[in-house]
Amino acid sequence: MGSHHSIHLHHHVSKQADIKHKKYVVTYLPVLIILALIVVLFGSYNFLNTKETTSTIGTNVPDFSLPPVKGELSGLNSGDFTGQISLISVFASWCDECQENHSVLVELTQQQQIPVYGLNYKDPPKDVRLWLDRHGNPFKKIGADLNGDVAASWGVYGLPEVFVINANGQVIYRHMGSINSEQFNRDILPLITQNERQTEHVFPQNTNEEKAVDPASKDL
Repeated sequence: MGSHHSIHLHHHVSKQADIKHKKYVVTYLPVLIILALIVVLFGSYNFLNTKETTSTIGTNVPDFSLPPVKGELSGLNSGDFTGQISLISVFASWCDECQENHSVLVELTQQQQIPVYGLNYKDPPKDVRLWLDRHGNPFKKIGADLNGDVAASWGVYGLPEVFVINANGQVIYRHMGSINSEQFNRDILPLITQNERQTEHVFPQNTNEEKAVDPASKDL
């Protein structure tokens, strides 16, 4: 009789364990699946971003011309980037992450390290004007891309984005997402220094160049 009771008790405990196990599975399996999907999607997003960024390097700036944003005198066009290394920021007043970028750009222009241009993406004129007045205007020129076509020609599909352009009008760096001072000093500042040296090498200033002599002066 005691043996029968023990078997019954063991069966009851096993049944309770099975129920508890199934409860855990039902409760936590969906959570684990969601976490796994997040990891996969995040990895895919980073892969696509890296691939898109890499494929942009070395390409020419798209041909475009944009009107100025409200309150500015000059718009922005593709010819503004030739002859010197420069940086262009794609931003909007409604973009929360753009604020961190903007603070870095304001500091950058105060140090006068590189000309900074702005590509304002799908922003109501009054909103971007208020935003610039509130946070400062680091841009040499700003183009109003009201319908987003120019940003699309740059391959932009998320804000903020930063491009560095060399003196020949080619993209030499692209960053998707917000950028801080540490990232700028690590990734962009060496490019500025390197390309400035290359420009000096291509267009050296010859201080020993002899003045042209008028042939007629030889006869005097």
